[in-house]
Amino acid sequence: MERQKKASNKAAWIISCLILIFLALAVFNFLGVKKKDDSLAPEEEKTAKAPVQVDTVKKGELDWFLDVTGDLKPLQVVDVHPKISGRIIEKILVEKGDWVEKGQLVAVLEKDTIKAQLNRARAELEVAQANQEVLQKDYQRIKNLFQKHAVPRQQLDHIQAELKAAKARLKQARAVLKELQILYRNHNIYAPCKGVVAARYVDPGNLSDIERPILRISNEKILKVETSIPEKDFPYVHKGMEVTFHTDAYPEKTFSGQVAIVYPTLNPQSRTASIEIHIPNNNLILRSGMFAHVRLYFGKKQALVISRDALNKVPGTGNYYVYVIKGQKACLRNIQIGLKQGNRVQVLSGLHEREQIVVKGQNRLKDGMLVEVKEKKNETN
Repeated sequence: MERQKKASNKAAWIISCLILIFLALAVFNFLGVKKKDDSLAPEEEKTAKAPVQVDTVKKGELDWFLDVTGDLKPLQVVDVHPKISGRIIEKILVEKGDWVEKGQLVAVLEKDTIKAQLNRARAELEVAQANQEVLQKDYQRIKNLFQKHAVPRQQLDHIQAELKAAKARLKQARAVLKELQILYRNHNIYAPCKGVVAARYVDPGNLSDIERPILRISNEKILKVETSIPEKDFPYVHKGMEVTFHTDAYPEKTFSGQVAIVYPTLNPQSRTASIEIHIPNNNLILRSGMFAHVRLYFGKKQALVISRDALNKVPGTGNYYVYVIKGQKACLRNIQIGLKQGNRVQVLSGLHEREQIVVKGQNRLKDGMLVEVKEKKNETN
């Protein structure tokens, strides 16, 4: 019995050893195969080539222009104020949207008080004139008598003084009447310029106030755009330069204008200069408040040109890069771009003429990665 038990334990031990040996061999083989695969993977990656399409950096002629934006504004905007306070506004003769000419009557203040003052001033002027006429005759009569030694010098001096005072009173009466006539005219409110009534601030029946305007007149027949240009373009912009623009209201229609003012100094913070563009608008198609996309055209320019397809942008920035072919590798190159025209882009720095750049397949590339040029892109138009 004891012998059978020992034999059974020995058999179990042998079986356990065989199992452990089998497991050890299996693990060894698995690790050996994995190590072999791992050693091959980098090699495969090193020899793999990404297919790409390329184009050549070349010189080309581009339209040289600058695009800016700005709001259309009327060239002239005037708030019409009454010249007299405390009078009832009797009539307002225009409404918003009406066209008015310079000097047109647009509102009338109540005139009863000023009419009474005018009547009194006219009467006082008539009295002063009559008084002077009487004294003038008396003076002439006494002067003749004095020359004949019929009256004393004192009487002549007295009538002469009265005549002088009468002339002064007449002059004063005329001045008062003229002042009241001006005041009377100021009860009529005239348009100081031609244009469209853009706003009406009060209604008939309100009291006039020289601090509060009655109307706003906007001359929409000449509009302006105030905008800024970068320092690098400042030398090429001059007074009288023709510009073109379009608006969101009329995206298919091109309008024209002219640079009227170029400010002589630049803003040191933004390094930009302000300009003012004047736009004729006789048909009143355009309206102030519209947004204008303005193009200032400088002519033609020779530049290094690449296809827009080659551009890659660093996310969240305005920085661009391309992949340049060096040997059989794609090398990342940071570039600075300028003008964009159709599918062509001006390169300011970072590339040289005749270098080859990737225009298709760059989404799979990394700096220094091997590439295979499958197709060469046609010359950029």
